[in-house]
Amino acid sequence: MAEDAKTPSQIADEARQTGRDAAQAAAGLTQEAKAIGAGAAQALRSSADDARATGREAADTAKGLANDARDIAGDAAATGRRYAKDAVQAASAKLRGLSNQASELQVACTRYVAEEPVKSILYAAAGGAFVTALLISFMRGGSRR
Repeated sequence: MAEDAKTPSQIADEARQTGRDAAQAAAGLTQEAKAIGAGAAQALRSSADDARATGREAADTAKGLANDARDIAGDAAATGRRYAKDAVQAASAKLRGLSNQASELQVACTRYVAEEPVKSILYAAAGGAFVTALLISFMRGGSRR
């Protein structure tokens, strides 16, 4: 057993060597941690850059869609105005046509009255009697209900 016994200087040397080994191991772990941290930071920067690029693309897409919607709305409004204008013109043409027909009928009636005054008076009296009979019939029918 005496051979296994260590002197205080041997124990001190072993302790110093163990300390140096521990310091080297700590330095290695520190270097490895720095490398891992640098890799993580680079990955985060890359992800942040990707997120910013995606955000810019989304904003550009939203702007493009808004511009497209504005253009479509403008086109729809212009089309609506054209349709309204066309409808007004068509209605105006119809009214002019009806006005012309009414004028022609007025001329024809005036001519008939001038050519056949007695028949015209009889027709007018018969029409008036018919309308009066209809009114009386409606008035009596409405009071029974």
